Amino acid sequence: WIVTRLNELIAESTAGYESYELDKATRPIADFIDDLSVWYLRRSRERLKGDDAADRALALATLRYALRTLALVMAPSMPFYAEYLYRAVRTEDEPVSVHLAAWPESGEVDTELLSDMAGVRELVTLALEARTKTGIKVRQPLRSLTLASELTPELALIIADEVNVKSVDYLPGQAERVVLDTTITAELRQEGDLREFIRGVQELRKTADLMPQDRVELIVETDATGEALLTTNP
Repeated sequence: WIVTRLNELIAESTAGYESYELDKATRPIADFIDDLSVWYLRRSRERLKGDDAADRALALATLRYALRTLALVMAPSMPFYAEYLYRAVRTEDEPVSVHLAAWPESGEVDTELLSDMAGVRELVTLALEARTKTGIKVRQPLRSLTLASELTPELALIIADEVNVKSVDYLPGQAERVVLDTTITAELRQEGDLREFIRGVQELRKTADLMPQDRVELIVETDATGEALLTTNP
């Protein structure tokens, strides 16, 4: 998806410059940066820091490719930041400056994929808004989200992860596009409490400027319920 978005950016920016319409050449840059940082990078966090070395290398390579190409597209309108970004990701065999590199060529733009992902993001927004209205935090897992139309398993998995539900179901013809099952069982409540605990620990680690590899001794003051939660979920 991010590669086809990059191809779309190159095509739009190239067309804008060739027709001397600078607004059309530069406006798509901000939208792409938003997609890259707010959606792609956040969705790829687990891959970028995961234990699978091969997959991590692929994710890093894709990110580097996206950032390098973005620097090339930004160069005519934002020359100084484009140079900074390019130098941060260039390899030794590449031109020393973004302004010495060739303009990128656009590859195939998969419009269907772009449309599908835009639909996924819209459904995620609606589901998160529904969570906000009920006052249920995203860290609290829910049993299901029911949609009015069916999606591919891959897209449904993205929605389930973003909204933090166990399953995505379908009910054609339902009045609302998204309907959350807000019934929180004891098991779901326990999982939500554990996530809140982990978030608290991570905040303490961040405050202490600890690195992921730094091991600590953790002392927890809690009641019997909390002790049971932590001992059954080491």
